[in-house]
Amino acid sequence: MLKELLLLKRQSITIAKVMLFLLASAFSSISAQAMQVAILNMVGDEKGEFTQLLRTEARRNSPEISLIDEDQTAVALRGAGYSGSLNLSRDEARALGLSLGCDLFVIGKVLLARRIDSADKFYFESFAAMFLIDTRSGRLLKFLFADSKADQEKEARAQLIASLNAHWQVFKEVIKDANVSAQKVSESSQSLTSQEEVIDLDHAPSGLAAPVFYQRLKPPYNDQAKLAAITATVELDVVFQADGRVGKVEIVRWAGFGLDESAVATVRQLRFKPAELNGRKVSVRARVQYNFR
Repeated sequence: MLKELLLLKRQSITIAKVMLFLLASAFSSISAQAMQVAILNMVGDEKGEFTQLLRTEARRNSPEISLIDEDQTAVALRGAGYSGSLNLSRDEARALGLSLGCDLFVIGKVLLARRIDSADKFYFESFAAMFLIDTRSGRLLKFLFADSKADQEKEARAQLIASLNAHWQVFKEVIKDANVSAQKVSESSQSLTSQEEVIDLDHAPSGLAAPVFYQRLKPPYNDQAKLAAITATVELDVVFQADGRVGKVEIVRWAGFGLDESAVATVRQLRFKPAELNGRKVSVRARVQYNFR
């Protein structure tokens, strides 16, 4: 009887070890699950050669990435009616990512052009701009830009390819940390302020006097945007606090090319008389829009 009990105990321990091993293996498999990534055709890449270069890089030594098939991507884009815009709102980006069936997607713009320097002299100019976008939040996780000039087309092409490769290496690191990034996005997408009551101007109660601004400020249109000939709109959800200061600023339509940073820096410089409700100063949330031409 004692031998049978000992044998049963050993079997139970063995079964428990096997179960623990299986659970650990399953957890490891889940945690190592590749992110679904779609790479869309880049604006300015008529022949698709630079887009294909990125897709090749994404398939090479990237176990953390599962690249969505380009034919599947093309069908999804047609169904979504996507026209190649680089200036998306978070809602538009979320909808596009869901149509693609991906966790993250990449859009971009490239240029390789001959420029006239003087009557008998010319040069070649190239640039690469890439956006890495999170489907769940619709946020622009990373924007990268690089430009260069060269005397020969071959050299300019090589520089453009080097830029794209360098961008992709950075994106790979961001993708590796995508789960952590998603957690940060989730935390930052909570209410613009949890410390005090904030009234949304779009649903303002009667009797609310909106903030009065003391000046108009225009955000600068920078060299990156000029080179890429970007026309874009940046939209921000901004809390104008009861103490006369600008509070939380959240980008709800992004543009890249440094224009988001330009818009945020400008809105933080605004000076205003706080909103009032029944004679009491209150904090309000408002949508601020800057158009870049």
